[in-house]
Amino acid sequence: MTYRFVNAVPTVEEHGALAVAVGWQDAFRWEAIPASLAGSVCGVVAYDAEGQPVAMGRVVGDGAFYFYVQDVVVHPGHRRRGLGREVMQRLRAQVLERAGGDCFVGLFSTPEAVELYQDADFGAETMTGMWQVLRPR
Repeated sequence: MTYRFVNAVPTVEEHGALAVAVGWQDAFRWEAIPASLAGSVCGVVAYDAEGQPVAMGRVVGDGAFYFYVQDVVVHPGHRRRGLGREVMQRLRAQVLERAGGDCFVGLFSTPEAVELYQDADFGAETMTGMWQVLRPR
């Protein structure tokens, strides 16, 4: 199958469709997604021959030195075809172009995606990722 890749942040609709396709319907505060996507530094969307989005990824951060890979998704019906690798390659190229030099790129991985990120030279040897969810009282 032939895919078309576009270097662009996914639309709200594309993001929602792909997130739901992989079971992330409870992973977001959906009303915040438009602003969250608008705050992205860069992104990639892959489309199938019918023009349907089948993979995506985006990067958030300061746009200069610190970057964070977010929401990399490949539709279950299109996995194991190199889409995730191509999305990551395109995101990394966009980050390097924006940064213009050395930069820090981080991410958190679902267990299923660890191999994809390791293949893209991400590792966890010397740092510990930490996170928290802040909730209003």
